[in-house]
Amino acid sequence: MLLQLHPGLMIWTIITFLVLVIVLRVVAWKPILAMLEARENKIRGDLDNARSEREKAEKITVDLEKRLQEARKEAYEIIAMSRQAAESVREETIENARKDSALMVERAKAEIQLEREKTAQALRAELSGLVIAAAAQIIGKKLSPEEHLDLIRKTIEEVK
Repeated sequence: MLLQLHPGLMIWTIITFLVLVIVLRVVAWKPILAMLEARENKIRGDLDNARSEREKAEKITVDLEKRLQEARKEAYEIIAMSRQAAESVREETIENARKDSALMVERAKAEIQLEREKTAQALRAELSGLVIAAAAQIIGKKLSPEEHLDLIRKTIEEVK
């Protein structure tokens, strides 16, 4: 009974199926297809937007990398210039110190020479006074100014 074929039931089942397909096609199929097409279009649009945003982000990243490299290059140049300026200031300071020390040495030498000459002159004067006093005691008489000068000159030449 269950597995028996009934031609009338088969025909009504086919007719019912065809009516259901037609009703579904008119009522549900078109809205479902429209909804699926709208969803597909939205997904496609979102993918296009995502692709364009990714490309923009890549361009921005490349631009930022380029700017970062330029900033690094500038920073290295500034550091190099600062080092060079510091080195030149250091060299200039050393050179000034050398010049100042050389000048101080020259001044000291000049002062020493001047003091040496003053001391020699003082010694000569002292020596000439002693020579005159000794000569006066040895000779037992006083000498004239011309004789004193002559005696002083001879004594200084002998001392030199």
